Amino acid sequence: MHRLGIDVDKGSTTAVLMDQNGMILALAKENTAPDSLLRGIGTVLQKIVTQIDHAETTIRDVIIGTDYFANALLEGKYLAKVCSIRIGHAKSTIPPLYGGPMLIHQAIGLGTFHVQGGHELDGSPTWIEPSKQDIETYLRSTHHLGFEAFAITGSFSPVNHSHEKLVADWIHEILGEDYPITISHELGSIGFLERENSAILNAALSKVIIHSLKGLEDLMKQCHIDANISLTQNDGSLLSYKSVLRHPIRTFGSRISNSFRGASLLTGLHDCVVVDVSHSDVCVGVIEGGFPREKRRNQKMAGINVNLQMPDITRLPHRGQLIVNDELLDTVYHAIQRFQPRFEPLPIVFVGEKSAPLAAAFKYPWADVLHPTHYENASAIGTCIAPVSGSVDRIYWLEDMNREETIHLAKVEAIQSAIHAGAIPETVFVQTVETIPLSYMPTKALRIKVKAIGSLHTRSGSPR
Repeated sequence: MHRLGIDVDKGSTTAVLMDQNGMILALAKENTAPDSLLRGIGTVLQKIVTQIDHAETTIRDVIIGTDYFANALLEGKYLAKVCSIRIGHAKSTIPPLYGGPMLIHQAIGLGTFHVQGGHELDGSPTWIEPSKQDIETYLRSTHHLGFEAFAITGSFSPVNHSHEKLVADWIHEILGEDYPITISHELGSIGFLERENSAILNAALSKVIIHSLKGLEDLMKQCHIDANISLTQNDGSLLSYKSVLRHPIRTFGSRISNSFRGASLLTGLHDCVVVDVSHSDVCVGVIEGGFPREKRRNQKMAGINVNLQMPDITRLPHRGQLIVNDELLDTVYHAIQRFQPRFEPLPIVFVGEKSAPLAAAFKYPWADVLHPTHYENASAIGTCIAPVSGSVDRIYWLEDMNREETIHLAKVEAIQSAIHAGAIPETVFVQTVETIPLSYMPTKALRIKVKAIGSLHTRSGSPR
């Protein structure tokens, strides 16, 4: 039983078939069609199938890593028209997507409606409940505007999301089940505006995700591949096919995370600086414990503030004109220095299709500079080895439990989240735990972030 990883970027679509020992069994590459995600995938699937013996090779998992949806957002293409519903005690004077590019505003055609309700920091409801009548009146009066998706954001919904769920149920009851709805607590953490922006951008992608992946399962059947379908998300871990249809925004940053994970596998390094050189960018970041370091603040997507998990990278655009000169080498050097620890510098790994000339010219006297075999396929390889993750990032109220008991509860929730996402229970372990006291709030409030990692269940029940 084997895993097939498919990497789709603007220039090319690459497929890598690997066995359970990390051995590459087959490889295929094709140009990416600018207007179709599936066309290149279909071609590389056919090429892979011709290289393998079906009697001996069973593909159980097909995993796709792509920045297709991120590019659609950046270009303002195929986006759904979104209605944003705010649930809170008082109206905010700051509009959604504040400071974002006009291209995104025009493509989304955003409408905003405020509903009384929401919750306090401790999860208790505010003094007034949401009104179904107000929701229905607004929806009936704006039906002519042609909203195609909804984003619902409630105050402190990561602590208590009942009002978000209630309003979502009302919208489906009034308009029917065909309208995609994003509820913010499933995506972001604290920070109302950033969480709202995340929900709106996700809702805007609801049309392009359905359109671009339509026919994928039929394509697999045509190639006689009976396998689980997953995509990778922004930390380099797996996102089920069903989950990505609900939360396409989680794929943002997945390709670069896959490339970094692939660099880690190819070199056997769990801690290193990675330089990925693609058709359009040089991206520099760091691997810690086998995973890309997470960006802690000022996360942005398409120029809009969000509070989603994203890899921490420095991006140096070259727009297809990669000229290896002193200026570029100096720029890359300074980008690398941002990620190097003060003492004992980490090895530097160059990967990516366009990395060869830069890796050959780059000199670094204090650490090894590596350019591994299969460097050009690092992202597809990283896609192929993606694990399952589960995470918790929310505020806990230290009232009925002490700090240690609350942290234990968060760990259990993260582990259960990974299992629910498809991880084999006995393989799941807690990778990171972070506690963040909220100094500007009552001392009973504690933000806890936990990530758990596990191996994927295949249809046969064998670990991958």
